[in-house]
Amino acid sequence: MRDVLKIPTAEILPSTRDVLVQQGLPAETAGGVIAEIADDACREMQTLIAPRGLLAEISGPTFTDIYPGRGENAARTPLADIHPRAERLALFAVTAGPAVSPRIAQLFAAHDYPLAAALDAAASLAADNAAAWIQDRFAARCAPDLGVLRYSPGYCGWHVSGQIKLFAELDPGEIGITLGESCLMDPLKSVSGVIVAGAPSIHDFICDFNFCTDCADHQCRDRIAHVLSPADKET
Repeated sequence: MRDVLKIPTAEILPSTRDVLVQQGLPAETAGGVIAEIADDACREMQTLIAPRGLLAEISGPTFTDIYPGRGENAARTPLADIHPRAERLALFAVTAGPAVSPRIAQLFAAHDYPLAAALDAAASLAADNAAAWIQDRFAARCAPDLGVLRYSPGYCGWHVSGQIKLFAELDPGEIGITLGESCLMDPLKSVSGVIVAGAPSIHDFICDFNFCTDCADHQCRDRIAHVLSPADKET
């Protein structure tokens, strides 16, 4: 199964409040010029964004070959324990499209820093929302009792160089995403990774990894809690 997907723009555009929160601003009290700039960023996104996604189901052995990458992963990682227990796996890549990053760069060059920063935040949110959208598409193809979560290189001990083998298998050039020498994607506002479907409990782990101490917000806990069944949460 390999699908190129046109992602509905309306389903991934962030709200003004989301943009403010992404920038660390008090969304409940922000008003006036600050809120207007966030509004402007959201309106620009509507004209710039061209979201697309690629989803390809793979076998367990295929991902077992992909995950070690160039041998630069952390010595212990959650995904190393999780993926062998998966019932289904899929590689994915999504992008907000090629027009967003050049516009952000143009605004910074013109010293319009407030709008540039707000648009950058809006684009990051849109890319992450696109990843969530494609995760939901895969989840809809899985048994309803499975827990389905996505994992990306660059996070939780999976070294960013893991993109190399991932791209070699997935080939997201089909939707306009390429990989640079530093393993950053172009367009920059893109996300790639693996979606793991299995018993919800396989996604739960204790945050005692070396890299967890460098994590500022532990957002993984909210994502894990979302897929755990009530019984899992009680254990």
